Formats: sequence, structure tokens, C-alpha cells
Amino acid sequence: MSINFKEEVLKRKDELIEDLTKLIQINSELTTYDPKRKDAPFGEGIKEALDLMLEIGKKDGFETVNLEGYAGHIEYGNQKEYVGMVGHLDVVPAGNDWTFDPYGAEIHDGKMYGRGTEDDKGPTIAAYYALKILKELNLPLSKRIKLILGTDEETGWRGVRRYFSVYPEAPVSGFIPDADFPLIYAEKGISRILIKGKLKNKDIVSIQGGFRDNMVPDYASAELKSSKDYQSLFNQFLIKKGYDGSVAIKDGNVSIKVIGKSAHGSTPEFGENAIDRLFEFFIENKIDDQLVQLVDKLLIHDVRGEKLGVQYHDEEMGHLTNNFGVISTDQDHYELKLNLRYPNGVVFDEVVETIKQKVAPFEANVSVDGHQKLLYNDPNSDLVKTLMNVYKKHTNDQQAKPITIGGGTFARALPNSVAFGPHFLDKPTFIHQKNEFIDINDLLLATIIYTEALYELAK
Repeated sequence: MSINFKEEVLKRKDELIEDLTKLIQINSELTTYDPKRKDAPFGEGIKEALDLMLEIGKKDGFETVNLEGYAGHIEYGNQKEYVGMVGHLDVVPAGNDWTFDPYGAEIHDGKMYGRGTEDDKGPTIAAYYALKILKELNLPLSKRIKLILGTDEETGWRGVRRYFSVYPEAPVSGFIPDADFPLIYAEKGISRILIKGKLKNKDIVSIQGGFRDNMVPDYASAELKSSKDYQSLFNQFLIKKGYDGSVAIKDGNVSIKVIGKSAHGSTPEFGENAIDRLFEFFIENKIDDQLVQLVDKLLIHDVRGEKLGVQYHDEEMGHLTNNFGVISTDQDHYELKLNLRYPNGVVFDEVVETIKQKVAPFEANVSVDGHQKLLYNDPNSDLVKTLMNVYKKHTNDQQAKPITIGGGTFARALPNSVAFGPHFLDKPTFIHQKNEFIDINDLLLATIIYTEALYELAK
């Protein structure tokens, strides 16, 4: 059977963009997690995004399920075996200093701007339209297809855990539209590591920096007692370093803020860590405290864990990375959140033990707040070969090979699946950064690839 999948996608271009616009215009950042909040455990914005996707699915005649706001699915067919896809509707915080409204879904020069356009509302809509096209063409399929909708991928994965506890069946094959083309067959292990201790320097009133550990922090701020002329010192520091920032007097104290550049926590080398910049000021101006010493000796300007003594490189999967993502204080206590990602060959428990030993002289404690083991699929499997062939057909990139990444996708949650697009490696990406966008032509191409890939897996 010969089907022009490109033609079918382009017929629906305006409708696809309209649905994505509505979805992007919903602020679906996590507010708080409250399992007692009926149908909205992750907040009203995430609930609204899930409701909208399921409403679109119902309108198009699909079977849908809303699992108490934790997750949902859109399903086609009633065969026993199924092909699965998982997208997510939550987003990381928008952050600061966008050129366009992060929830405006504005289109400029062929690009739609907004938080979630590439991670992961745009790809989820692309996957949905792939499913919709197969249904509308009434193609004969031997397997049903299910698009699962996650709701807290950027935080704790509580939604998919609840979902698979109720619907534990595994697909025969599937893909996750939340990463890179051509295809990802392995993902690093991911952990959130907390370091806690006490502040002893009385000049430090408070410190705050970063939104999430899986984002390079684009701001860091502190409030200092006026025991020195910190206002002048900080202004001189900003000028000397060429950093953006501000200083003000607040309730008799000096309030300072420095700006960095955000990036995804899996690639901290592409960001400018604002917490590092703040501690540069502390170190240069001899604000002596065990926290400042700890950061200076073990963390500052080190994205590979060399100062912590946990550096590692694997030829296939690359370097261990460490993102110093969040700092906060509460009176005389501090908490640091590290996002540490590791390749094949690393024994995670040994890494944690090494970090504990390194921070002990600074009277700090270490705990693991979350850990996802690394994922590895056979790059020569039938699933990988099928998806790669579709990718090559529509991109004419005959030399393409599957890759590994430091990011984490729902491929860890869905057995027999791999991460597959939507980002093309030769294009810029701004996920987890200000001015996130998706190129409309790239979105349509991804939809074409997804449609034929889904057909090949389910026919």
C-alpha cells in the first residue's frame, strides 16, 4: 500500500498549529504536588493541559482515559498487542528575560516560541497527529496504538508511575517523542543529590539560586549584612567580570543578584551558571564560610565532577556531568541540589560515597533525592532499524546512526521503546532556556516521520 504521509500531514498543518497554540498558551509548570487535590495533583495548569489534550482526542473520536489528573491516554483500536508512545504536558519554569511571551505561542520567522514548544508539547501534538492520520485514513493495523500523556516528567515521574500501576501492560514496541533524531538507544543514569549544612558567617542573611536541578541556573541572589560596602564591591565585581546583575539596599541589608544563562541540566557546559558567578563574588571578597569553601573546593566551574573526584568518561556514552542547579537557605541552614548524570561503567553507589567523603570536612551531609538508572537498548534491534529506516527515507540522511544522550526520557518508563526526535541535531535547541521555540517546518517533518513510523510498527 502506497501512502503519501507528507501530503497527509501538510493537509492538516493549520489544524495542527491551532491545537499546539492552545496547548502552549496554558502555563503547565508544576505548582505543588498535592494528592488530595481532586483531579489536579500537580496543579491547575497541568490539569488544564491534560484536559485539553483529552478533549482534542474525544473530538476526533478516540477512546480516552483521565487517571485522576495523574496521567491519561488516547487510544485507537482494540487489538491485544499495542504500540505505545509517551509524551508529557508539564514544562519547566519559564525563567526570565524572554523576547516573546513564554505562554504566547507567537510565531515569528517560521518558528513558534513558547515554553514547551520543543519540550514536550510540540512533539506530543506531532505524535497525536500521527495517530489521528492513521485513524482518519482507516489503515488496516494489526496492533492498537496508545498515546500516553505524562504530567510531571520534569519533576518526579509520579504521574507515569501511577499510570503504569493501573495499566501495567507493556507495548510490543514504541517510541518517545521527547529527544533527538535520528534515534536514541541509550540514556545516562540521572540523579538528584542534596548537600545540606549550616551557615556560620553572619554577613550572609540568605542565598537563593536556580529553579530546578535539571536546569543550569540563570539567576542567583543573596542578601548580605552591611558590615562592608558590599554595594560598591558588587558593582565593581559586575563591571570587572562583564556580568549582568543588580544591587539594592533592602531593610538595611545589601541585596545582590547576578544573571547567568540557562541550559538543560544534561548539558551544563552550554549554560552560564549564575550560582557559580555569585560564589565568585563571595570568594574574591573573602566572605569566609564553610559553604563558600565547599563550593570553591568542590563545585564551582566544574561540570564533570573533577573536583568531587567522580569524573568518568565512556567512549560510547561520553562524560559524567554534574549541574549545580539550585541553592537555598533557611535561616542558618543551606541546601544544594546537584543534577548528576553518568554513563556506562560508573557504579552510582560509589559516586555517592565519594561525594560524602569529599563534603565531610565541611560539616555537610549528602543524600540522594532521586535516581534513575541508565537505559541501554540494542542499537541493532528490529525496533531501531525500523525507525531509522523511516528517518532516513524522509531526511535523505543515509549516513545517520543512532546516538546516546545525557537526558532522560519516558523510554525508561515504557518497555520496548526508544526516544525518537523531534530535535534535528544540526539545528539549535533552546529547551530549558529562555526563548524556547520549534521550527514549524521541523515540526511538520517530525510529524511525517512519526506517522510513517507508527504505521510501520502497527501495520
